[in-house]
This record gives sequence, C-alpha cells and structure tokens, in this order.
Amino acid sequence: MNADKMHKAVGLIRTFIYRIDQTHVNAFCAIAVTLFVLLQLRSLFRKKESPRLKSVSTTDGKKFLKVEMVDKKVGDNDDILCEYENIDMSKEVLYRAVTISDDEAMLKSQLFYEKMKRRRSVRSFSTRPVSPKLILNLIKTAGTAPSGANLQPWTFCIIGKADIKSRIRAIVEAEEQINYSRRMGARWVLDVAHLNVNWCKPYLTEAPFLIVIMKQTYQIDANGERHPTYYNEISVSIAAGILIAAIQNAGLVTVTTTPLNAGHSIRDLLNRPKNEKVLLLLPVGYPAESATVPDIKRKVVEEIIRFY
Repeated sequence: MNADKMHKAVGLIRTFIYRIDQTHVNAFCAIAVTLFVLLQLRSLFRKKESPRLKSVSTTDGKKFLKVEMVDKKVGDNDDILCEYENIDMSKEVLYRAVTISDDEAMLKSQLFYEKMKRRRSVRSFSTRPVSPKLILNLIKTAGTAPSGANLQPWTFCIIGKADIKSRIRAIVEAEEQINYSRRMGARWVLDVAHLNVNWCKPYLTEAPFLIVIMKQTYQIDANGERHPTYYNEISVSIAAGILIAAIQNAGLVTVTTTPLNAGHSIRDLLNRPKNEKVLLLLPVGYPAESATVPDIKRKVVEEIIRFY
C-alpha cells in the first residue's frame, strides 16, 4: 500500500512539472520581481521616516544625544543607521593637570590613606550642629563622579527637618522588622550579629542631616519624552563612594543604610518623580563622644590585590 501511494505521489508531481510551460515560469518571475521592488520601496520610505540622532535638552538645561535604533529591513545598511545632522557636540578643552613631584604624590597618597583607614560606620551622633554649607561642599564633591554618557543620573536629597527624618525612620524600621523576622532569613541575621545591628535605626533621626541618594533610571526632556540613563546604578554608586570619602575627609561620620522595600514610601514622602529610586541613606554628623564601633579587621592589601 505504501509503495502504491509513493508511485501515485511521484506521478502527480511529474504531471504538475510537465504541465508547467514558459508562460508559468515568466509569471512567477514577474511576481517575485514585483514583490522585491515593493519591499525595497517600503524599506526606502522607512529609512527616510526613521528617527534621527538629535540633541535633546534635559529639564536642567544639560544636553545629551538621543539615539534611536532602527529595525533591520531590506535595503538597510549592515551598520546602525545614524545620521549626524545638526548635533550640538560638546567641545573638548585642554586638561589642566596639577603637576607634582613623585615624592609629593607618594606623601599625598599616604596621608589620604591614613585619613581613610580611620573611616568606620558610626551609628552614634553628636548634637553638635553641622553647617549646611559644609554639606553642600560634600555634595559638590560627590557630583564630580564619572557617569555613563555624562548624564549624571543622581539626586541628593538633604534632610534637616526633624519631622521628615522621623517619618523616614518610621518607614525604614517598619520594613526592617519584617526583613529581620521573615524576608532575610536566620542565616543573614546571624551573619550580621557580630556587628551589633538590628531593625532599630535611631541614628536616622539623631544625625543633624540625612542624605537620601536617588538614582535616575531615566531622564525626561522638555517635551516629556523619556530617555534611558546608562549604568545609572554604577554611576550613582561611584558618586556615593566619593561622598563617603568626602565625609571622612571633613571630619564627619556616616553609616550606609540600604532601605530594603522602603524606597517607594520614602520617594513618595519626599515627593520625588517616579524616574528616581532610592539607592542609599547616609546620616551625616559628628561622632558622639561615647560612640563605639565593632572590633573588626580589614583585609591586608595582599589579599585584595593582584599584579599582572
């Protein structure tokens, strides 16, 4: 039975082939050519109407480049379609370096290390007031950090009002109770036990200032259009590291606080836009005279370095 079916199928195919004449072949070729031409024309029109690379101003006046990717279609070049027309490119300026001797460079590096190695996470703050101008200098220093495409995707919220600090503390502690009891697990609680930390965060209200560091997941231009920020978390984390170094350099102290599951409530409290997310809380002030820190050791340099 299978052999008969095969013979019948072969016979049908042969009959179909025999019936094809030059007219059918010509018609098929004409249809194929017509379709190809239509696809080329469609691709050409899509290329003309595709978004261009253009200069876009953010709400703060800074300019960056808006890049739109074009879908690959018939007739497109292999490369990304970029049209560099009317772009306001930043001009380069000469970098003016401060030239110092090798001995002075070594001395500066050693003195800075000696200052930074005394940095600790301090959770007890003095009532001694801190000048707002000093805080502004610290933020200006943090703002010198590098960032993806120089978009500087950070916002530093400086909080000095006692009532706002109290509300932030209440938000954080409510979430931290859940974190310690359910979310993080017993292993995590045991791992941080030697650091004498728990869900209670009195330093959030005791410190003269509380800095809430926000990362901008995208930026909005004057027309209300969204534009992504590149490597925003890495960029803002670098700025936070520079800020912590500046705090130590000024003789102040801080402790990094990561508000797990409290970010949305803090953002709403501060009335910040939805493109901003809380990355870190830094209470800032002078250390209390009775302040204590865990007796811990840092890794020696040989453990954290590899030469190649």
